[in-house]
This record gives sequence, C-alpha cells and structure tokens, in this order.
Amino acid sequence: MFKELTKVQINSERNVTLAIRITENHVHNLIFNLETFVHIMSRDVQNWYGLIHGRYWQLQKLSDRVKLFDEKYEYHYRFSIKEWRSIKKQFAEVLNDKRTQ
Repeated sequence: MFKELTKVQINSERNVTLAIRITENHVHNLIFNLETFVHIMSRDVQNWYGLIHGRYWQLQKLSDRVKLFDEKYEYHYRFSIKEWRSIKKQFAEVLNDKRTQ
C-alpha cells in the first residue's frame, strides 16, 4: 500500500522516480534523468517541456499550484504549493542520502 501522495527515489543509473499515488493500490511512476529533475526543482524554472517515457510533458509552476501534464492531456497532475514543497523536500533528502553513501 502507498500511503503518501508522492515519493521521490534516485536509482543507481542516476534517474529520479517521482511516484504519484492515484489510489492506495495504484501509483504512477514518472522517471526523469537527474539533471532534468534538478532543473525543474529550481526556483528559477517556471515552465518546462520535455520527454518522459517517450511522451512530451509540460510542467507549469503557477502562483497557487504546479501542473504536470502530457502533450495529449491524457495524464494531468496538479500539486498544491504545499505538496510541491514536500516533493522538493523529499528530493533534497534523497539527494543528501546518496551523497553520503
């Protein structure tokens, strides 16, 4: 079971997995290369457009939420600012853990 809304992991190939809970038993995993994930986590980046899993995706940081959606709008995720901060915090913690290993 997946209790948290999101979970961030870094694997040995330097890919970042952003797991997003859909239900307690269903999760979508979006896999980014490390450089891309660092880039989109930056405060300076308000919009991003790039490939994830062979599809083009767009990320928009708005004043009250962050939107992440694919080019066909088939998959669309909205994160509150609080949820986005949680993702950033998870990423920072995982990154620090990897550095100390």
